[in-house]
Amino acid sequence: MTRIKSSRTFPALVLRTAGSALFLGFLALAPGASANEANLTRFGPEIYELVQGKPTTYSATFRAIDGPAKLVLQDNGIDNAWIKVNGRSVVEPKDFKGNGEVVVPLNLNQENTIEVSVPGRPIGALGVRVTQVTQADLGLMRQGYFGLNTTDMKRQRAFYDTLGFIGEIYPAGPETSTTFAQALGFPEDYLIHVSLHSLEDPPTAPFVDTVQFRSNSYREEPPYANLNRIGMAYATYSTTDLDGDVAYLQSKGVEFISAPAKAPNGERFVFLKDQDGTFLKLIETAEGDGPTPGPDLVRLVNTNMNVADLQRSREFYRLLGFTESEPGSQAGSGDFAAAHGFDGRIEFEGEDVSLGDGTDGATIQLRQWKSPYDDTPSYPPPVNHLGIDRINFYVKDLTSTIKTMNELGYEQLGPIGGSPEFGIVFFYDPDGIKVQLAGPRTE
Repeated sequence: MTRIKSSRTFPALVLRTAGSALFLGFLALAPGASANEANLTRFGPEIYELVQGKPTTYSATFRAIDGPAKLVLQDNGIDNAWIKVNGRSVVEPKDFKGNGEVVVPLNLNQENTIEVSVPGRPIGALGVRVTQVTQADLGLMRQGYFGLNTTDMKRQRAFYDTLGFIGEIYPAGPETSTTFAQALGFPEDYLIHVSLHSLEDPPTAPFVDTVQFRSNSYREEPPYANLNRIGMAYATYSTTDLDGDVAYLQSKGVEFISAPAKAPNGERFVFLKDQDGTFLKLIETAEGDGPTPGPDLVRLVNTNMNVADLQRSREFYRLLGFTESEPGSQAGSGDFAAAHGFDGRIEFEGEDVSLGDGTDGATIQLRQWKSPYDDTPSYPPPVNHLGIDRINFYVKDLTSTIKTMNELGYEQLGPIGGSPEFGIVFFYDPDGIKVQLAGPRTE
C-alpha cells in the first residue's frame, strides 16, 4: 500500500488507549463516587491530503474499549473516499458532499484497524478522528507540584530566593532511589539533588519540585526554546506589583523577554527566564498585600501545556477530573506577540481547566498554537530533560487509580515508585506530557 501524505503528525507517545472487558460508559464506581465523563479521542486526529496521480491508502491500528463510538470526518473539498474499520466499510463516496462534517456511528473492539482510501486528485484534505465517551472516577484531589530540572542546584536555589520564595526543603529526597528511578523511566538507579520551593513556609502545594540530575543521569537537552513548543513550556505566578517586580528582578540579573505587555483579554503579563532558560510568566493581580521593596509574588496561577489538539487534550483532563474551564483563546501582534518572543502575529486556541471547589486553585493552561505552529513533540522519557518536565497530582487511592487507568487502556511509564504505603506512577497525556499520580497504596 502507498502511505497517504499527512499534513500533521503526532508523537509516538500518544496515549495507547488499550481496551478492557468493561463496557464503555459503565465503568464500575465505588459507592458514592462521582464519574467524570469524557469524549476521548481513540484515533487521530489525522489530516490526509490528496496526492495527485493515483488513489492512495492509509492503514493503522488503534485500541479502544468494547462498545459504541463515532467516526468524525472533516470533509474539505473531498467528494469521494472509502473508509473501513475492522474490515467493514463504514464510509463510501456517497457519504461525501465535498465540504463539511461527516459523523458515522461505530462499534469498536479492544483492538481495531482503520483503512482510509482517497482518490488521486490535486486538491482537498480529509480529517479523521475516532471518539468514544467513557466515565471514570480517578480520585484526583489537587495538584501537588510541577517538576523542573536544572543544571546547578545552588544557582537554582538562589534564583528562587530572588523571586521571593520563602519556603524551601533541601535536600528534599534521597540522592539515589532505585524504585523512583524506574518509575521515572530510568533502567537503573540515578544520582540527583532535590529541592522543594514554595511561596509559603513550610512549603505547601502547589510547589516547585526542583531536581538536578547528576553523573550518568544527566541529560543535555535544553529547556524548550520557544513558548509555542508542544509540552510544558512555562508556569504562571501572580504578583501585586508587576512593574516593580520587573525592575527589582532586572537589577538582580534576571532575563526578561520584553517589557510588560497587555493581552487582548486585558491581562498584564511578562515572561522571564531562569539561569537554564526555563520560562516563567508573571501576571498582575489585585490580590495580596500590595507592593513591597522586593518581589511580590502571590501564588501559582497555572501550569502551561501546549498541545497538538485542544479537543483531544481537553477531554483527557476532563477524564482526570478537570471539569471546570474558562476560555483562553487569544490572537494579536505588536507588544503582545513580542512579549511571547515572536515578531509577527500570534494566535492560539485555549482553555484554562481546573479541578473545582476544594482544590488548591491552580489550573492547567491548555494552549493549541495556530501561528506560529511548531509540531516538534515533547521530550520523551526518562524524566530528566532540563526545564519543566512533569506535573504531579495527589489521588485518594493510588492502587484504585492505577487499576482504573489500566482498565481504560492507559500505559504507565514504568513501575510504581516509592514505598509499599505511598507511591508514585507516571502516565502520558495525549502529547506525551508526563503526568505523575501520587497517593496511598491499598495493597
